[in-house]
Amino acid sequence: MTDVEDIVAKIKGIFLNPVETFQESRDDPQGMIITYFAVILLVNSLLHTIVIYLQAGSYMGGLSPTGPGGVFFIFVFAVLSSLVMSALFVLWLHLWVYILGGRKGLIQTAKAFVYGATPEFLLGWIPYIGIIFLIWSFLLGVLGVRELHEISTARAAVALVIAIVIPLLLLLFVSLYLISHLNTIPAAAYTP
Repeated sequence: MTDVEDIVAKIKGIFLNPVETFQESRDDPQGMIITYFAVILLVNSLLHTIVIYLQAGSYMGGLSPTGPGGVFFIFVFAVLSSLVMSALFVLWLHLWVYILGGRKGLIQTAKAFVYGATPEFLLGWIPYIGIIFLIWSFLLGVLGVRELHEISTARAAVALVIAIVIPLLLLLFVSLYLISHLNTIPAAAYTP
């Protein structure tokens, strides 16, 4: 089992010396990755829940519509949605890593994602500047894929860009389709 000191050391390494940390992570056991991800996921979900609760309260003049049950729901939703989306993204990313020459296995892709996502998961919840940590995590993801799959930086970057851009384009097209068809829905007749 991984202890707190190992997790703190890994976080410190990712922030201060990512390339060396990724290189040293090649042989990390699956248990370490799962524990590490669970910790940063729970921290992220808790902090996102607090921010949502406080923002909802500020919009309602100090009265939060979420209440204690709502806070629990937000937290559980944050944990489960992050878990599912992360798992799907790792599989999707691994497809592109494999196509572009990465042959070190799905576990290495998972490590690249989990360790690379550290800034986003730990600091991305901060309103207005969270995008900085998302970009940082993207760059770390490129380094992670490069180091753990032993492919070029260009191939690692292309794999990550494709894995991000295709779902965003699909989301954009679906959104545009729905918006364009929103005007064609007949309004219900108004009867006083």
